[in-house]
Order: sequence, then structure tokens, then C-alpha cells
Amino acid sequence: MAAEKEYMSLEEVADAMGVTYQLIYRLVRAGELPAARLGKLYRVSRSDLANYLNRSKREATEGGTCANCGTFYLSKGALQQACQKCGAPVCFDCWTRRGVRLCREHGGEG
Repeated sequence: MAAEKEYMSLEEVADAMGVTYQLIYRLVRAGELPAARLGKLYRVSRSDLANYLNRSKREATEGGTCANCGTFYLSKGALQQACQKCGAPVCFDCWTRRGVRLCREHGGEG
């Protein structure tokens, strides 16, 4: 019985995660998922993949409150924008639909 390899190709990572190769490639190129480059090939260590997944789970479950409208979100994914003055989180709805770029403290609409 062969031992599991320490490093996986991007294709192997994509297959193991049930996602596309392109998604894994974008994560590596963006620096979100660490990988070693060997010539034209990338290899991801199993420990780096586990760390990335744990970090993603933690970030997805922490949640937060929009500094403009006060709505609480279970996922930080809805709070990816920030007040242009102080950096406080602003939700997708306020940012995109209402065009609000500031928190309530700095003149947002609330």
C-alpha cells in the first residue's frame, strides 16, 4: 500500500476538493493558496491545503455587522467592502445597491 504523496498537483487538488482546475489555479496565482512552482508546474503541500481550508472555514463562519446599516451577517463574504475613511466593513447591499461608501459614523446613509 503506497503512502500518500506530500505534494499534490493542481489537478489532484481540484479533484480532491470537487472543484475546477481553474479555481485552484486562480487561488494559487492570487497567493491565497501557497504552492511551489517547479518549472511550469505547481505543487501544493497537503499541510498548506489543510491550512487554507481551515482559514477559509474560520473566515466564513466569523460573520460581522455592516457599519452602515447595522445588519448582522453570518459570513464575512457579505462584508468584503469597507468604509473609505476608516475601513469598517460595509455590506454588499449598501455598497452595490445603495452606493454607500462610508460607515454611519462618517456620513453613510444608515
